[in-house]
Amino acid sequence: MKKKTITFKNSNILVIGDLILDCYWYSKNHQMLSEQLTPILLIDKIKKQPGGAANVAKNIADIGCQSKIIGFVGMDYEGFILKKLLHHIRIDCDLISIKKNKTITKIRILSDKKQLMRLDFQKKYISKKIDSLYQRILCSLSYFKILVLSDYSKGTLTDVKKIIHLARKMSIPVLIDPKGIDFKKYSGANLLTPNLSEFEKIVGKCNKEKDIFKKGAKLLYDLKLSALLVTRSKNGMTLFQIKKKPIHFPVTSTKVSDVTGAGDTVISIIAASLAKGYSLEEACFYANVAAGVVVQKIGTATITIHELNSALNL
Repeated sequence: MKKKTITFKNSNILVIGDLILDCYWYSKNHQMLSEQLTPILLIDKIKKQPGGAANVAKNIADIGCQSKIIGFVGMDYEGFILKKLLHHIRIDCDLISIKKNKTITKIRILSDKKQLMRLDFQKKYISKKIDSLYQRILCSLSYFKILVLSDYSKGTLTDVKKIIHLARKMSIPVLIDPKGIDFKKYSGANLLTPNLSEFEKIVGKCNKEKDIFKKGAKLLYDLKLSALLVTRSKNGMTLFQIKKKPIHFPVTSTKVSDVTGAGDTVISIIAASLAKGYSLEEACFYANVAAGVVVQKIGTATITIHELNSALNL
């Protein structure tokens, strides 16, 4: 594919999904307390970043698009921090605070660039304000070119079928980063972007390349999707479309530091590309290159339009 300088200016995307606060506790080294074999870590740096759907919104904003995010946060300190992190000139936050829930938070403890442990706080968002969520979605949809649903199975997208129906009724393409073992609820979406592990939970183990191609085509048909993109880590990405042969995008980076949030980058770049008018094939090509840049960074990361164009023109 011909390389060129791309831009996503004037593209606007609506993001709905599970907001998460990602925290990273860094230690240069760790030691063991000999008597009880208890690990001791001296934390010398703490970093907090938007995670989940919030990371999708930030990815979209950092490459030059306008984005709006709708979802839940807790009425707590973590929610305050997450809102502060999302204070971005290109992000419009429409967040519903839940008094009885904590903001979903994940703390990753790292030493020597290796993740030793992850601590999760709050399993799901449970709210009686779901009607308010749908009302905000309904009021916002018509102003955006693309809808991204970022599902982390944390309670925001409890009736994803309803949201898909609302968007399709208004002819707004729906892109979904799925989660869980029930993909039927995503039927009718324009694009689904599961990773290989998520894909295999639905279709069964794929031991050979032809298994992925066969089962991918069947899932595409069964769910009445316009397209399906299976992200395959070190093996790149494979795109399935109706009445077209699968297209494979080989991995662009051999150096992988951290895959956290790479799926968020993929769907963000695709959404931005489609909103700008690029074809789905071009969008996936750009997303694959962007993912190759992001996995070289530690932690939940984003990519700038300058970094993407530099990678495209190497």
